[in-house]
Amino acid sequence: MRRSWSIRVRTALLFAVASMALTTAVLVFVNVASQQSFTRVFQREGTASAPASVDPAPPAAPAAPGWAAATALPMTSGPAPQPAEGTIVSTVSTLQWQWSAIGIVAAGALAGGVGWLVTRRVLRPIDRITRAATRISASNLHERIALDGPDDELRRLSGTVDALLARLETAFESQRRFVAQASHELRTPLAVQRAALQIGLPDDATPDEIAVARGQLLDHNRRTEHLVESLLVLAQAERGISVPREALDLPAIVDQVTTAVRAERAGGARVVCVTRGEPPVGLTGEPTLVRQVVTNLVDNALEYNVPDGIVRVTVERSGLVVENTGPTVSDDAVGALTEPFRRNGVDGTRRHSGLGLSIVQAVVRAHGWTLAITPRPGGGLVVRVGVSPM
Repeated sequence: MRRSWSIRVRTALLFAVASMALTTAVLVFVNVASQQSFTRVFQREGTASAPASVDPAPPAAPAAPGWAAATALPMTSGPAPQPAEGTIVSTVSTLQWQWSAIGIVAAGALAGGVGWLVTRRVLRPIDRITRAATRISASNLHERIALDGPDDELRRLSGTVDALLARLETAFESQRRFVAQASHELRTPLAVQRAALQIGLPDDATPDEIAVARGQLLDHNRRTEHLVESLLVLAQAERGISVPREALDLPAIVDQVTTAVRAERAGGARVVCVTRGEPPVGLTGEPTLVRQVVTNLVDNALEYNVPDGIVRVTVERSGLVVENTGPTVSDDAVGALTEPFRRNGVDGTRRHSGLGLSIVQAVVRAHGWTLAITPRPGGGLVVRVGVSPM
């Protein structure tokens, strides 16, 4: 593959060609004007120096006798012959064109050199940015270009690249932390299952011991299955919506989820579904992911609640609001609830993976919506999902 010329070379050539073209235009004008002026001057001088009349030739002198006549030399009179005006103009024109060509070449070379030096000076920060971008990898994302100098376009470009590196560093650190936490979450049920097999099922195990071990294995198997499903949903949500959006009936989705939750959990907290005003109009999205959002919010509100508490699900024109009674949550802890595997130090009674609100946040971002989590006065949380038609 042929490598194209660099900006420095192209700029130098542009300087040279532009200078030569401008110099050529100026010199052509000067030469043509000079030749016309020279021609008019010579024509005027030639007309002024011509004799007004020619005197008649004097009478011939009588022939000298003897040797004087034989040795008489011819006599001439008048001014010496001058070169023709066309010859002078042609000579001056030739010299002018020769020196003009030399001047054009010299101007082009000088302009090209100036262009090379200027672009070398201007593009030096770009070389620094290129070297830094080539050097930085996943192992040294903490490094920055930190370009100094005037606040020009190149420094703003350097600042943009540094901001991009900062975001990449945050994303990589988040991914590393997520992998470590996921590995820990997956290792725990596997270790429990292995212990149940080795300890709970000895060779002489009784039917009661077998039943207990079987229950433990099934419980942790469901937990592992739920965790894997949550990881898959989270990955799908963070990847974005790859299918065409469909029209969403948010009140119907909320009604389906709350009805299923009531049937599954007959006791404990009460789930109250309220529609306030008109529901969102023209709402579109991915129905499966949106249903997962409502399910996770209601499930978390039920899980982290107080005995005989209340979960209120409200559908408004601006979106969805889920609030619950429950333990008091500090303002500092609220901001970290959307991180993966964050349970806020509260142990639920069900098999929660700690990915519920992380999935909610990923789905909300994929749809271009907003998510706001605030502590509820008296305990619990208020989660607002602001929707917007697309």
